[in-house]
Amino acid sequence: MNTLSTLAPKHFKRPGSAPTVMIVGAGPVGLSLAILLKKWGVSFRIIERNAGPSTATKAMAIHSRTLEIFRDLGVAEQAISDGFTINQFSVQSNAKRVLNYNFSYLDAPYPLLLSLPQPQTEKILLERLKALGAEVEWNTELVDIENLPGSVSMTLKHADGTDEHFTSRWVAACDGARSNIRKRLDMTFEGSSYDRFFMLADADIEWSGSKDEGAFFLGAQDGYVAVAPISAQSRYRLFIEMPYNLPPEGERPSLSLENFQRLCEGRGQKMTLSNISSTTIASFQHRRVQSMQQGSVFLLGDSAHIGSPIGGQWMNLGVSEAYNLAWKMAYVDQGLANPSLLDSYNEERYPVALEVENTAHRLTGLITVQRRALVWLRDNVLPLLSNRKKAQRKLPSMISGHQYHYEKSDYIQESLTKKQRKNWSKKGKKPEFQTAPPRAGQLAPDVELWQLQGMPTKRLIDLFHGTFTLLIFSAADQFSPLLPGYYTLAKSVEKDYPGIKAYCVIDALSGAGLPAWHSTLLDPDWRLHKRYHAKEGTMMLIRPDGYIAFLGADAITLMTYLNVRSGLLKGARTTISCETEAVELQL
Repeated sequence: MNTLSTLAPKHFKRPGSAPTVMIVGAGPVGLSLAILLKKWGVSFRIIERNAGPSTATKAMAIHSRTLEIFRDLGVAEQAISDGFTINQFSVQSNAKRVLNYNFSYLDAPYPLLLSLPQPQTEKILLERLKALGAEVEWNTELVDIENLPGSVSMTLKHADGTDEHFTSRWVAACDGARSNIRKRLDMTFEGSSYDRFFMLADADIEWSGSKDEGAFFLGAQDGYVAVAPISAQSRYRLFIEMPYNLPPEGERPSLSLENFQRLCEGRGQKMTLSNISSTTIASFQHRRVQSMQQGSVFLLGDSAHIGSPIGGQWMNLGVSEAYNLAWKMAYVDQGLANPSLLDSYNEERYPVALEVENTAHRLTGLITVQRRALVWLRDNVLPLLSNRKKAQRKLPSMISGHQYHYEKSDYIQESLTKKQRKNWSKKGKKPEFQTAPPRAGQLAPDVELWQLQGMPTKRLIDLFHGTFTLLIFSAADQFSPLLPGYYTLAKSVEKDYPGIKAYCVIDALSGAGLPAWHSTLLDPDWRLHKRYHAKEGTMMLIRPDGYIAFLGADAITLMTYLNVRSGLLKGARTTISCETEAVELQL
């Protein structure tokens, strides 16, 4: 039996030194960042002005890409166990299904949408953080902050009224839409309120849909009604959008069961409501900062952007931002990357935030269109287009988080021509869904790795955790005369760049007799080659957050990229002593 080992850093401590990162805010975004930094071995403090975690339901949608991040955090399975799986979400107009998001079509390890109220999400993250040996400092508020060259000075106020002056290398602002950090740094938060308001409630609902389905209902009444399942006991989160400005106090509609029931009428779907709770009425705004970084301060989540709740994107967006930032902080802190790498956080994440906002606007526009001709097109033409297999595969990825990319980042390089890509779709039996060749700047597709019969399942995505991963595709068996050259390249890259783990992907059933079995991925049925559309010599460098940093077919081009564009430091050695643990993949 052969094994393939990859190293993941554990937390380290530098005696007598201040923590490297101050995380302000202990919601899902701040907690995710704290867990990641702990796993990466970056010292930190995490503070929260409140006395304890949130009890308000708030965000409840956890998308497929976020579950992949939770997998790296070590909480994905717990979240799925505690939550409720939503398999599809539809848009229905006058009882006619015009658009359907079937999450089972996602090409991902978690083809689903998870319903999990925010307090439960925070509970899972807090338990994980505690298990790793870290705690949130509750009742601690940041009251002053100043950007200094290479560091941040701040003043903290504790529950007993005492002040603490503190300096850290970086600050992560995860302190929400009313961010105190953003205000004290005089950062603008441009945008406006939507000219509509929402009524929300949790309720038991009887309707004709399946219990694992959510839906938007359109009909004769203004606005729309949406239901999202919370549990298998027909418990739902109910959204009612009214296309008017929020009335002043005293003139607002009642939040009674009778009024919610009345507003659900005339939507083309009979619904019977009972046992309502957590009722609220609110207007929403869409706002964002001009930059998500100012000096050594980084803004994440609602401190950087807010928008329409449609699509359940915003908490997921913040967690993805934490995932983008954590590994960059770790590589810079450990001397593996140039500090300028951190500038790519805003460069990569700001366009994604804009796209999320635009997606919400487009979906809102589709649902709330009123012109008769456009309504007819939506209700009659859109179903014909969306029912096509290609559209069915594309639709869920538009909100799952997988379609966002960094192709325009200065730290991404695509060096494959169209002719250098292998078109596997022309070979043999066509699959039900065709897969597009991955490109640099996109998420690397996950694949279940080939294993000997009876061995536990292993996934490619797990190799990416904690390191850059270089895949060198041989398109050959273990007897190929080209293999020694590939192994030499892999060894050279690892020697020059200790933050990279390199693998040769070969057509073989066993690593026995190979010069470096621990740097080998066995691919006897060519599942990796096919999914990555790889031919002989294809090279793919994948970042710790799962995005493809480099794609090419020439070793000199790869080494030039590493030296010039990657942000990694050649010949670097970690500046701190950290323990490691081995994660073994049985092959």
